[in-house]
Amino acid sequence: MKKVSFFFLGLLSLLFISCGGDIKISIFTRDLSDVMSSREEVLYTNVNMIVEGLDDENDIEFLRRNLNGFSNEHKVDYNYSTSLSFDIKAPILKDGDEIDDSNFLLVITGKKDKGKTDYYLQYNQELFWRINNYIYNTHYQNIELNKFRIKLEINNDERKPVNLITYSSYVNGRSYPFAHQEVLNERDRINIELSEIFGDYISNMDDELYPIFSIE
Repeated sequence: MKKVSFFFLGLLSLLFISCGGDIKISIFTRDLSDVMSSREEVLYTNVNMIVEGLDDENDIEFLRRNLNGFSNEHKVDYNYSTSLSFDIKAPILKDGDEIDDSNFLLVITGKKDKGKTDYYLQYNQELFWRINNYIYNTHYQNIELNKFRIKLEINNDERKPVNLITYSSYVNGRSYPFAHQEVLNERDRINIELSEIFGDYISNMDDELYPIFSIE
């Protein structure tokens, strides 16, 4: 009887498994300034994602059909399980500009605020639910966006220093719970990971947004 009970408990637990992973966004400061100065209406940056629990060819084909820039897919070990790593594209645009974002999971928007420019990260709700429905129907799992670690690699490829402001983040491994300013000299690179509470806030997809970083 105990063996049967344990079996059904294990089976039941599978129905409530949720998957998380990593989201790593590569950003170049020249792209940001080109978009904000209208030299380019929209530019596309690279995003690497690791998603737990996805590893077969059907998953790959579904993602390829639904995500712009899907490429470089391969299996990796993540949290002691086989997971899928892949690259996608994310548009960077100025607040007020519009594009067809139906197959972009992430969008980065810049908005001028007095002497600085704030940059916001938004998930595409419709596309997210489309992917989540597929994963649930195929693997009996849900995507939990609040279980994804959001990481940024910001490269200063301009020929001048820039002042970078981060919010509730780890900067090069050091925690800064509030606003923190760093000066990036030419060719400097910095790694940022949003705090768990900040990532959870963004994953709720509320209308009220808060910048993930700013540049002065």
